Amino acid sequence: MDAIKSGMKILVIDNTEQITASFLAIDEDAAFCADEIRGLNLAERNPALILLNYAVRGELTPDYIRLLINASPLGNNLVVVGHNASEDDIFRCLLAGAKGYQEIPTLPRYMCKMIHVIEQGEAWISRKMVAKLLDAIRELSC
Repeated sequence: MDAIKSGMKILVIDNTEQITASFLAIDEDAAFCADEIRGLNLAERNPALILLNYAVRGELTPDYIRLLINASPLGNNLVVVGHNASEDDIFRCLLAGAKGYQEIPTLPRYMCKMIHVIEQGEAWISRKMVAKLLDAIRELSC
C-alpha cells in the first residue's frame, strides 16, 4: 500500500503491512510505503516520525536508519518495529540513530502512547535497553 499525503506527520515504511494494519486504527496524518527507496525519498519531506519495520532491511537496518536520518533535512525521530529482534539488533539500531523499538504484536496497544512519547522528545525503549546503552557509554568514557 502506497499512499502519500502532503504535510505528512508520520512516515511508515513497512513491506509486510503489519505496521500499516495497526496504524490505520488511529487518526494520524501519515504516508505509507513498502519500498525502501521510496521511504528515503519520503524522508526528505521531513516527517515528524518514521516507523520502520525491521523486516524491510533485516540485519542491514542500522545502515538504512543512518540513510533515512541523513535524508531528512532536520533529522527524524525514528522507531523500529519488529518481531523478536535480538537485544544486539535493537542496540545497533539505537546506536545508528533510532529513538526506540516496539514489538509488532503489542503495537496496536502502544501505538498512541509511543507516538506521544516520541513527540515529547523521549525515547521508546525498555529499561533493560537503557541499562545496556548506559553501560556502553560508560565503556566509551573509560
